[in-house]
Amino acid sequence: MYKSILVAVDGSEANRLAVDTAVQLAKTQGAALTAICVFDTGSYAAFLNYAKVDKSEIDAISNQALEYVRKASEEAGVELSVKRVVGKPVESIVAEAANHGLVVCGTHGRTGVSHALIGSVAERVVRFAPCPVLVVRNPDQQ
Repeated sequence: MYKSILVAVDGSEANRLAVDTAVQLAKTQGAALTAICVFDTGSYAAFLNYAKVDKSEIDAISNQALEYVRKASEEAGVELSVKRVVGKPVESIVAEAANHGLVVCGTHGRTGVSHALIGSVAERVVRFAPCPVLVVRNPDQQ
């Protein structure tokens, strides 16, 4: 059904179930899998931190975040391509989603004040992506 799947990767424990889901979907569908890792410059504080970080540090941070999806893909025999992006996560994921049939992303499941202050990348990706989005919530995360 899907020929190309995009999985949003942030390197968090909460994200691992989403990665596992995307890898298994790619395997069963015979789909190409692309992992996108966005170095966030979406807030003023993040932009200030970005201004202090050189390219090699960004590569190291994204490589660390992508390590799990690389291992999971290799173990499942799924071919993986990787996109590293510096920018705003929602905009970057939605832009890349135009090249894929499905987006898989995790959610931290924030509610209340933390959701209001931080927001939900997954929620906004669902709202703006040009293709279906599968949001995977890790039941172990509170």
